[in-house]
Amino acid sequence: MHDMLIRGGTVVDGTGAAPFTADVAIADGRIVEVGRITAPARETIEADGAIVTPGFVDVHTHYDGQFLWDDTLEPSFSHGVTTAVGGNCGVGFAPVRVEHRAALIELMEGVEEIPGIVLNEGLDWRWQSFPDYLDRLAARHYTMDIASHITHAPLRVFVMGERALNHEAATADDITRMGQLVREAMDAGAIGVSGARVLEHLSSTGANVPGTFAADDELLGLAQAMGSSGHGTFQIIPLGANGDLMFDQTGAEGRRAEHDRIVRIAEAAGRPVTYSLLEFRADPDDWRMMIDESAKSLADGLRIHPQVGLRGVGAMTMLDGYHIFMLRPSYREIAHLPLAQRVVALREPGRRAAILNEQDDPSVVAADPKFAGFIAMLAGRIANIFPMTLPLDYEPGPERRLGALAAAAGVPMETYLYDHYAAGDGTNVCTSFMLNYAKGNLDATHDMLADPVTVGGLGDGGAHMKMICDSSYATFALTHWVRDRTRGPRLPLELVVRKLTSATADLYGLTDRGRIAVGQRADVNVIDHAALSLKMPRMAHDLPAGGMRLLQGSSGYLATMVAGTITRRNDAATGARPGRLIRSRPSAA
Repeated sequence: MHDMLIRGGTVVDGTGAAPFTADVAIADGRIVEVGRITAPARETIEADGAIVTPGFVDVHTHYDGQFLWDDTLEPSFSHGVTTAVGGNCGVGFAPVRVEHRAALIELMEGVEEIPGIVLNEGLDWRWQSFPDYLDRLAARHYTMDIASHITHAPLRVFVMGERALNHEAATADDITRMGQLVREAMDAGAIGVSGARVLEHLSSTGANVPGTFAADDELLGLAQAMGSSGHGTFQIIPLGANGDLMFDQTGAEGRRAEHDRIVRIAEAAGRPVTYSLLEFRADPDDWRMMIDESAKSLADGLRIHPQVGLRGVGAMTMLDGYHIFMLRPSYREIAHLPLAQRVVALREPGRRAAILNEQDDPSVVAADPKFAGFIAMLAGRIANIFPMTLPLDYEPGPERRLGALAAAAGVPMETYLYDHYAAGDGTNVCTSFMLNYAKGNLDATHDMLADPVTVGGLGDGGAHMKMICDSSYATFALTHWVRDRTRGPRLPLELVVRKLTSATADLYGLTDRGRIAVGQRADVNVIDHAALSLKMPRMAHDLPAGGMRLLQGSSGYLATMVAGTITRRNDAATGARPGRLIRSRPSAA
């Protein structure tokens, strides 16, 4: 008697092999049979007409704090994710001394836009060392399995104190001590080490992140310590990776030098390295060089895998989030009102005229120039904003740009945008693609995903809470890239599923998952692919201290299982919490 039988589905097994029709039997949390199965089961899911995939392994999240107050882990939970890896981009909360807790919150608030008030309420700080932090996570149960890197910034601050915050060079003794703590973390089950060199990452005080300017001897010391454990993956954001947002930081030769540094890290570690790779306007073809260099390294025996975003990356704007009118005096007078009342006030002719003719409040600009600069950046990109409508189109053509829509309507762009926000119940959303959309389409993203050296990721679950909701990327990939794209070639279903499952699982040595095969952990999705769809992003007020975040639902997941337990059925949570902390070990590599 099996525990579960998934009958007659189209199995997309995660290896990249062509889909095939089969039954899948599950017992004791494992897949025990794939094929034509006649043995009975305690429960049967009729999957004829559906696809059966491994659960998705999301290796780039920022749930470091959320792991401690939330066992559901939205927005990832609604999109077939069964394993989530935190501790990315070099920022996190362990190890930590009491006197540096505030600084780590400021780093996470600035880099990942998780409000400090949320973190102050949500973190209980019942740890000091990284092993302590893992023990804290291990005491909790989740809708999915979780894992975490040890991150460079808190490690550096723990060892060097104020010298780290002042970006002083690490001494040989500092590097030795950091290496010892990395090894301690790896022995406790850290899944790897993460760092970042990107200049746009700033704390909420405007300071660069500790580790941004670390010399090679420090980075290689961390890599060697990780490698000495016999397991782990090194994740890094190289300099210039976000050059689209401000300026080209490095030029072609500088970026090649960054890849050379990644090669040295891989050599020192003897372990896989993954780095963020996106298309940015400052050099729209930079990604080709980086992929070529990674492919050469892979041929030489170094496991270097660019991690690519699966769609355009940018800023979502709405009345309950960020928008270009929020610093204008007449808007600030009503900003405190509940959304329903605020929308009514926005439609008053006098207030509408005042807001459209005002400049930003100079006192606010002076008090918070960083935030005012962000709003000014949104205003400067107004012609390239896309109002979002259902069904959602994440590859809109030029006719969908706000500039074109306003011109067709015969009104100024700000007027068109204002009326879009104020329409209906006030929940209308716009998006502005800053990365992966340099040429007004997703052709570069298509080619990055199609390349065998890359893995899919960069969903940033738990981060940029009022601006981005890219952790829905798995649902997007299965719909847009496989089924719906009209502005260019699509991608095979089996390739997309591999990028979301075995490719990411193998990168992190999680060889017990990522495939539909006998002996594998029964992390499984059953999906009505023909009906699969993304819902409109919405703002929820459900964080600690009443903080807000964007969520994006989906429709079409008939079942999601973690270790054979159904966590979602017909797009609704079952309440099950089978997920646990994964402690990475050498035997898993």
